[in-house]
Amino acid sequence: MTTSLETQLQRRAHDLLAEGVVELFLGYRQGSNPLRVAPFVARTPLETAKLVWNAVCVPNLAGTLAKHAGQRIGVALKACDAQSVRELLKLNQLERSRLYLIGIGCAGMADPEAITKAAPGRVTGLAEDGPDLVITTADDVVRRERGTLLLTKCATCIGMPTDFCDEWLGEVPPTPPAIPAERFAAVQALATLAPPERLAFWSEHLSRCTLCYACQTVCPLCFCKECALTLERDHPRRQAREPMTIFAYHLMRAYHLADRCTGCDECSRVCPEDIPLNLICRKLEQDRSQV
Repeated sequence: MTTSLETQLQRRAHDLLAEGVVELFLGYRQGSNPLRVAPFVARTPLETAKLVWNAVCVPNLAGTLAKHAGQRIGVALKACDAQSVRELLKLNQLERSRLYLIGIGCAGMADPEAITKAAPGRVTGLAEDGPDLVITTADDVVRRERGTLLLTKCATCIGMPTDFCDEWLGEVPPTPPAIPAERFAAVQALATLAPPERLAFWSEHLSRCTLCYACQTVCPLCFCKECALTLERDHPRRQAREPMTIFAYHLMRAYHLADRCTGCDECSRVCPEDIPLNLICRKLEQDRSQV
C-alpha cells in the first residue's frame, strides 16, 4: 500500500532530479518480501517511482551516502540516519554543499522479527493505518499497534534538530529535551551483574562471533580504507577464532568509535549470530554523557 508520505517522497525526488538540483537520490526500494527493504539510488526521474517509505525502512542510509561522496545527491533521512550524516560531516567525510537532505517525520521503525512473531503465519503484506500496522498472511489479517512492535532504539530516539535538513516531509517530530533515561536501560541492567557474571555474559555471546566483520561493514562511521583490526580470511588467528582475538577486535573497534557512534544499532541488526554489539558502544555513550 502506497502511503501519502511515500507519494510525497517520490514526487520530491522526481522534481529534484528533473530540475538538476541533484544527480542521484538515495532512499529505499522494496525487497524480496514485505518486511525487507534495501538502499536504492535513483538516477533518473522515472526511477523515483521505485522509492518506498514504510514501517520497515530500518537500514541506516548514511553509509551508502558516503559511497557517493563527491556527487550532488539527495537523500531521505530518519532522525537516526541524520545523526550519522551529521557525524560524517563533522569528520569531513561528506560535503554539505553537495547534499540535499530531506527529513522524514518518522514514527519509529517496526522490528521485522516482532512483526513475524505477531503474525499467525508467513507475512504476505504490511500496511499502515493510523497508529496501527495491518499485517496480512495467507490465511488472516491482523492489526497491531505500531508502538508495540518498534525497534528498541526507536523508543529512546534522541531526535534531530529541525534545522538540520533542507526540508521536511510529514510531521516534524519534537526533539527530546534530554537523552531518555531508557536509552541506557540495558546497559544499567548489565551493570548490576557481578563482574564474573558480566564476563560470562560477554564470553557466551562473543564465543559465537566468526569474525565475519559484518558489523564493521555496515557501520556508517567505520570509514577507514584499511583497518588494523581486520584479519585476512586465511589468517591463522581468524581461522582459530581465539577468544582473545575476538575480545580485542570488538573492544578496540568500540573504543575507536567511542566519540562518534550515534547508536543506530546497525551492528547488532546485521550480526548473523545475534550478538548485542550495540551494548558496548551504548555503554561508552553513557560514560561520555556523564563527563
